[in-house]
Amino acid sequence: RRREPCAPAPGRAPRSRRAKASGLFAALCDPAHLARAAYETTRGKRRRPDVAWFLFRLDGELLRLQRALEDGRWQPAGFEPLFIQHPKPRVIARAPVEDRVVHRAMVALLEPLWERSLVGGDCACRKGKGTHAALRALQGAMRHHRFALHLDVRAYFPSIQPQIVRALVARRVDDAAFMDVLERVLDSSARFYQPQRVREHLGLGPSWPVPGCGLPVGASTSQFLAAHVFLNGLDGYALRSLRVGAWLRYVDDMFVFGRRRCELRAWRAAIGGWLEQKRGLRLKHPQARVLSCAGSLDALGQRVTREGIRPLPVAHRRLRGRVGRAAVTRRWDREAFGRSMASSMGILLG
Repeated sequence: RRREPCAPAPGRAPRSRRAKASGLFAALCDPAHLARAAYETTRGKRRRPDVAWFLFRLDGELLRLQRALEDGRWQPAGFEPLFIQHPKPRVIARAPVEDRVVHRAMVALLEPLWERSLVGGDCACRKGKGTHAALRALQGAMRHHRFALHLDVRAYFPSIQPQIVRALVARRVDDAAFMDVLERVLDSSARFYQPQRVREHLGLGPSWPVPGCGLPVGASTSQFLAAHVFLNGLDGYALRSLRVGAWLRYVDDMFVFGRRRCELRAWRAAIGGWLEQKRGLRLKHPQARVLSCAGSLDALGQRVTREGIRPLPVAHRRLRGRVGRAAVTRRWDREAFGRSMASSMGILLG
């Protein structure tokens, strides 16, 4: 006998397919949660002067953070830009230890809300994933498909619009106090790309990306929001609507696999249109070339083929340059330099 569905209780709305999370702000202010975030933030960095000073006053700093959050007085202190030239011009954002603890505590609460909806091809900043898993997945896809397409976003982090991030998080979070803290983090992040020196170093134009947008590279909140929240919809669009042969994404690096060149060109146009209409982003190479999987694919600093994975030739040149500069200047710690060289040789030689 067919059973009728139960009616909702009087005075209670029917349950949605994905209920919004509440109570995140109370969990954020929990002393135990802040202590765990402080441990994860300072792990492996205890010899740095700012981290050592923070740990020396750990109890008092955590109590001050908790009270500032509960009273609504907490404000991000901003980011210090670190300018990098190699392997390409980048600006890394460095936040104070106190802000990094809050960022880590927020990410720890948001991660479970997105983890179930992430696809297997989303390999960045996830437990059990990472660059090694992504490279192995790329090699497996090359062995099972004929053609590949590598797409990436032009100036991805500076182009992220905070109002879109806010709306995406609000779909799953029903906590005004927590959203207020996120609002302050997003406002502080958007100001990072406003100085002219930062924009000139990154080669950003005066009109695009629009000033007032962006997430800084280096913050754990930016890492999570850019890798999972902002482009999670693109993963579903590629797999369910376009039905691509295989899909892998590492932050804004996207790899599409298929059987025919014509379908890959059509998917390239569709993905570019989705990014521009839904997220206000632009592809770095709108006419990216379709590659044969019988050849090689340069991805994540490695050259991937069906037969194996090896570093790009530029990695060997960088290593020789580092050794040469160290030999000329002689300003290096022998123990630290030895560990760095052992790590680099392990990557190059496998």
